[in-house]
Amino acid sequence: MPNLSEIARIVGVSKTTVSLYLKDSSTTRVSNETKLRIDQVVSELNYRPNVIARSLSTNSTKTISVIIPYNGPLFRSSFVNEMLSGIQTELFRKGYSLIFQPIKGEDSPLMVKNHLKDAYGYDGLILFGTRHCTLEAINNNVEQLIKAQTPFVAVNVPELQQNINQIILSTPIESNPIKYFIETGHKEILLVIGREYDPESIETLKMYKNTLEKSGIPMDSKMVIYGDFERDATRSELTNLLKQGVKFSAVYSLSDTMAIGVYEALKKHDLLIPRDVSVIGTNDSSFACTLDPPLTTVRKQMYSAGTEAAKLLLRTITTGKIGRKIWLDSELILRSSTRVLH
Repeated sequence: MPNLSEIARIVGVSKTTVSLYLKDSSTTRVSNETKLRIDQVVSELNYRPNVIARSLSTNSTKTISVIIPYNGPLFRSSFVNEMLSGIQTELFRKGYSLIFQPIKGEDSPLMVKNHLKDAYGYDGLILFGTRHCTLEAINNNVEQLIKAQTPFVAVNVPELQQNINQIILSTPIESNPIKYFIETGHKEILLVIGREYDPESIETLKMYKNTLEKSGIPMDSKMVIYGDFERDATRSELTNLLKQGVKFSAVYSLSDTMAIGVYEALKKHDLLIPRDVSVIGTNDSSFACTLDPPLTTVRKQMYSAGTEAAKLLLRTITTGKIGRKIWLDSELILRSSTRVLH
């Protein structure tokens, strides 16, 4: 296999000259005549640079690792896909590639420790929180990354106190679905959240309680169910609740996928949307506007979260600066699944 030394010998220049040109074709330290001769010899010898060797010598691989704890088929989640599309678009624009590390959901408390032990060949990583991550596990993972001095950005986790790069998805008061329901005359509002210990469900439950309290509406524990972010689990939980005779005029679901389960359970009990029950989902998934009726939903800026995470990480890799936090506000998208009671 041809190498730089052989190319340099045939061209009649030093190995350093060949290397300089191949690394930067716009360099003015190599004459145009020599550049043409190097190109000719490279073509004749069918030379291909050793990318691994180059990355070792420059201490850069132009590769970013994304770690996502997830048990199901990753690419079936429109929520995750939007974020990954944003990351990929920005990284590719800057000449970077991305890789995934297989992390089981149950391994989330140790995912960074295992990642740092087994993985190599990347310049930085993006830590994405999912329903499998408790706040304790997230903080543990972040502390390990800080200690390892690995450039990273945290996405889809609550605002953390550490001085780290973070993309924070927030819901401003004007997009609060519980507030919207109350303002449109609803008082019996059912909340469908994911898991008992996942940070997003905890934060949403807190928002639900505070919004009801500010409006003088007492909270009923029966009006909160856990759907595990799954369609079938949500349908089952809501069906059981309806069998108990629990009454409500509105449902807020922490994911559009769970909202499908809500639709199915209501239909099974001959309840029409929005005549009998108004429904709001979360994420504005690609299927949300195709449901019958089209689903009102809280649109999170997942694509932007991906692009901003990539930009922030590359900024740290280039400058060494850390500690920047970016807030991306969600938006309530009104469609036909909700109605005003007064």
